[in-house]
Amino acid sequence: MKLVMFDYDGVIMDTFAFTRKIYKELGEEFKVKIPDDDAYLRELLELDWRETLRKLNIVTEEQIERNIRIFKAGLKKYSPLIKPYPGIPEAIKALSARYKLAVVTNNFKSELNYRLGKYKLSGYFNGYFAEDDGELKPKPDLLLKCLKKFDVSPEEAIYIGDMDGDIIAGRAAKVKTVAVTYGFHHKNRLKDADIIVDSPRELLALLN
Repeated sequence: MKLVMFDYDGVIMDTFAFTRKIYKELGEEFKVKIPDDDAYLRELLELDWRETLRKLNIVTEEQIERNIRIFKAGLKKYSPLIKPYPGIPEAIKALSARYKLAVVTNNFKSELNYRLGKYKLSGYFNGYFAEDDGELKPKPDLLLKCLKKFDVSPEEAIYIGDMDGDIIAGRAAKVKTVAVTYGFHHKNRLKDADIIVDSPRELLALLN
């Protein structure tokens, strides 16, 4: 194996508390009832955030633009809530000594540059593939661009995600998929992954 591709939210960064705050604001902004219930939110969320908005009947271009403004403002307002999962920095550092590492995410590249820089993780990654680089997951576009960038075959790569859409994207790109259960989706939605792990420590043991 030559390349390890990481999702960002729910794999590297714990953004669940932040996401809960954002969807509370969205509910108030668009007069949509979103129960204050973690299990409900985990079931509501889809990998492509536009699909999540469609579930809430937030569909017009104007509404989507408002959503993006709320999200980006929230990244500053709720910044202290977003932190790496315990054990992830150590895992990334160790794995970077053996493999090329990349982040493949539906989040914004500006967020990756800021947050991974803040926690001194950016130097361990060879590249970022984000929201403005191609079609969002669960389509495989971003993963395929990453493989092409590093001239790596699917058989030489692995993708780590926390949502069922990550697994769909990985399978479409023909790479091995690892699902982590400490992120957004529960294990029952991750059953199609090649491998399932429950912690960053297990992830490091698997790949090391």
